[in-house]
Amino acid sequence: MSKSMRRNRFSILLVSVCIALAGGTAFAKTSPELVKQEEGFYYGYGKGTTAEEASLEAKRDLVSSALTATLRAVDAKASRVSASDKSVEARLGDLKPYVEAKKGSSPAVTYRIKIADWDKKEKAYADTLRADLAARFNGLANKSDVSGRINESLAILAALSDAGETELLTAQPAGTELLSRKVEAVCADAGRTLVFTISVKDGFIDPASQFAVNAADSSGNAVAGLTLAVTWETPALPTAAAEAVAPEVRATVKTDSLGNAAVDYPVSDDYHNRPVTLTVTTAFTETVPSSAALKKMDAANAVDACYVHFDDVTNAFASVTVPAGKFNAGAVAQDTRAGKKEAARVVTTDSYAVDVGPVTNAQYAAFLHATRAETVPEYFDNSDYNQGTQPVVGVSVKDAEAYADWLSAQTGFKYRLPTEEEWEKAARAGKETIYPWGDDSPADARKANYNGNGSFTAPSPVGAFENGKNDWGLVDMAGNVWEWTSSAHSKDTGSTLRIVKGGSWMDGPTELRISNFREIDGLNGYADVGFRLVKEE
Repeated sequence: MSKSMRRNRFSILLVSVCIALAGGTAFAKTSPELVKQEEGFYYGYGKGTTAEEASLEAKRDLVSSALTATLRAVDAKASRVSASDKSVEARLGDLKPYVEAKKGSSPAVTYRIKIADWDKKEKAYADTLRADLAARFNGLANKSDVSGRINESLAILAALSDAGETELLTAQPAGTELLSRKVEAVCADAGRTLVFTISVKDGFIDPASQFAVNAADSSGNAVAGLTLAVTWETPALPTAAAEAVAPEVRATVKTDSLGNAAVDYPVSDDYHNRPVTLTVTTAFTETVPSSAALKKMDAANAVDACYVHFDDVTNAFASVTVPAGKFNAGAVAQDTRAGKKEAARVVTTDSYAVDVGPVTNAQYAAFLHATRAETVPEYFDNSDYNQGTQPVVGVSVKDAEAYADWLSAQTGFKYRLPTEEEWEKAARAGKETIYPWGDDSPADARKANYNGNGSFTAPSPVGAFENGKNDWGLVDMAGNVWEWTSSAHSKDTGSTLRIVKGGSWMDGPTELRISNFREIDGLNGYADVGFRLVKEE
């Protein structure tokens, strides 16, 4: 801070006169027909629906101009200073109007005061304010509890802000250190000891979930009576919700004697069945919104939780049970396009459940959000591939397995990729057919998303082809995207090749046959390969 903050009024006078001559923004924009500004004065102009409103506005304008001129004497880029109505009246309560609008016209008034007279008034006001706030500041050392030091620090800073003295009032009458900086340092020291714990960890939540936050100091002692800011928001991720991003919901809560505060979930339907983020911070800027220092402290104290909300988890991950027993895998007798690699064989499986459709972008985005993933699949930023209801593509086998492990941890069921045979058994739905719906080509009545289907030139929304379902209600078992399995035909145990099934939007109708397959590198992601999971029973 420059030594000129010792209020060298002669310098301030020169600066003020220069600003007045140049029409500087530190002064109010007065009405030219009412008054001509003179050197050596501060002016304030106001109008309103009543004479009282106009008078208060003019006084507020004058105080703002004077304080701003004082501050800009040492910081030419300083923003315009404002003060509360109470502090305005305390400074100028006895000032008489300089010019008033004529009777019968809209109430308007101009005040002015000699800069020298203002300096006397302001010095007396500042000395009184300093004496009061400095005494309160010195008392902070006697407050043993963290919340007490924080709340009193905020109260002092709020008083400085109301008076327009945050960047003006020094801790000592002839000093250079601002009182606000000393108070902010105390608040910051107390804030650094805070530890916030959100009761519900990252992952699935539902309508029965109850949320709370606990505040403690670094020694584990509860911090009572602390005001916290709570923010709910939805991340900008692919979603099946109507609104891509819902308006954020903000609230403040106060901790009880044990340092706990209940947090309400948003009532809006926009916060159902989608990823959401809860952020809890100190609420310092709720007290002094204009303070950049307090804003930084709030950001430094922030903790968050990443959730995925479901009204009904079972419905969100709908599946169909596949009974245990034998079935005929490979080509069916009437499939004249089958090659030797699709030789028929009898396979026995245990009972398992299979997802009704492939994993969507919305479901995969929920996984990325809840696990705070730092990388996303290829094509996730491409609008041709990243719509919430489309199947996720660009995922490797490892990616699919990571999703399955996460879903298993969230639901308590064991999810995994299907084997090649499990996929085929689910696709056939107990029948001996070439395609999931029967032997008719996908081109007949356009039963699937294939190359040349006439409706899509990219992955289609899951379940878009109603007449392409099989008898168990499974969708997209043919076309749309190939689906990873856990199987490999290679005898090399170190091979990364994996079988994919079902054909895709890039392939012709023949590729969509149930017995058909490809073997590709599982380390990579592809624009036409997704996955669906099975759930062990």
